[in-house]
Amino acid sequence: MTTTFYNAAHEGAAELTAASQAGDWISVSGPTEAELDDLALAYSLDRDLLADAVDIYEAPRIEKDGSVVYIYTRYCYPQGKEIATEPLLLIATADHLITVMRAETDLLDGFTSGKIAVNTTRRAHLLVQIMEAVNGSYKIQINKVSKQILRIRAQLRQSQISNQAFVGIIEIEEDLNEFIAALQPQGILLAALSSTKYLKLSEEDREMIEDLRLGTNELIELTKSRLRTLTNIRQAYDAIATNNLNNTFKRLTSIAIFLTIPTIIGGLFGMNVPIPFQHHAHAFSYVMVLIAALVLAAIWLFKRRRWL
Repeated sequence: MTTTFYNAAHEGAAELTAASQAGDWISVSGPTEAELDDLALAYSLDRDLLADAVDIYEAPRIEKDGSVVYIYTRYCYPQGKEIATEPLLLIATADHLITVMRAETDLLDGFTSGKIAVNTTRRAHLLVQIMEAVNGSYKIQINKVSKQILRIRAQLRQSQISNQAFVGIIEIEEDLNEFIAALQPQGILLAALSSTKYLKLSEEDREMIEDLRLGTNELIELTKSRLRTLTNIRQAYDAIATNNLNNTFKRLTSIAIFLTIPTIIGGLFGMNVPIPFQHHAHAFSYVMVLIAALVLAAIWLFKRRRWL
């Protein structure tokens, strides 16, 4: 779907327009091959570079073809219970700003609904605003992931992490690794964009890009920190599980030893040879007292040596 917006005022929302004109913003979402062909023909764009915009595995980068600048980025987009990143292409031509999204998502709804003031004639400024929205999408999801990690860590203190929670940890790690894979090249992209090689930027735009670059680096460090926390949780739980297993084996081994004592004594007094107390009326009681005394002595020794 292709929609065109225009607003030349410094304040206010961008309005839908029926025809394209200089200084407008053309938003393309979920394009078909025919729509990409028409877009390339109408604005003299490279068709192969447009095709990269709908490649789900496209990495952030910046390309320049004549006077046209192609900026590929990835934004964070939750799909149900899963979190993924989606490609986004921003094209700055001499007269237009064009955005191409592989799927129809709500990333740009704030710009199209009027919640965010948009001046489409300031192409570079609008482009930076969209990049801010991209960073914001990661920030929202990283905050949600941080809360999930805190809940998992609370379960660790009670040694109640389930197998399902461990599957959740693996899924979170995959999401965070995907974030890093998108944010690291995006930081390089922003550093390149701040130069005058690609776009003419005002001082305000340069400051915004520098803030975006710093914000991207902070998101990368925050993501790495969350990955380290998950690694520490997994290692801590492995240590706790190993320690609990060792304690269980110690208890079972101790119980086996305690049970061996009556087995040995019972075996000795059950032999068909002359034995002490064999004619005594209270022989069974003596044997039971002996067994109890030896078992209690063994328990006392094990506790003294901290083997239990």
